[in-house]
Amino acid sequence: MSLRAALLHRAADWVPSDAARARVYRASGLSMGRDVFVGEGVLFDKLFPQNVVIGDRVAIGARCIITAHQTTVTARDLSVLYPDKQFTTTIEHDCWLMPGVTVTPGVTIGHHSVIATGVVVHKDVAPYSVVVGPGFRVAKTLRPEDLGQSG
Repeated sequence: MSLRAALLHRAADWVPSDAARARVYRASGLSMGRDVFVGEGVLFDKLFPQNVVIGDRVAIGARCIITAHQTTVTARDLSVLYPDKQFTTTIEHDCWLMPGVTVTPGVTIGHHSVIATGVVVHKDVAPYSVVVGPGFRVAKTLRPEDLGQSG
């Protein structure tokens, strides 16, 4: 990560406007769509922000963590099993991540999905899913007509 991008990530939390905060994250290298809400204290991948892709009209609650790489910084023996890797992490359009959600590297959260507070998203989420609990359970599948969509 460049020094500029690192400083922008730090500065984003101090920006009082939601729209301006999203602009600061975009300037750091994140691919972020229109009308995105980013809550306070959100941590985006700092080494590879360009590998985080966020669609339009996504709401990301406070203190979420969204990652796009794995590295074993100090446990070098483990790097044999877990070599440094980059992934693309995608949050498609019209998703809501409640506060405290962690998104692990390389997953895709399908459009119109809701991820409940505290969930660790460790595998792909199908569109229109409501994911809850520490055990990563799809509690409900929404229908387009539930959202006023014609299909």
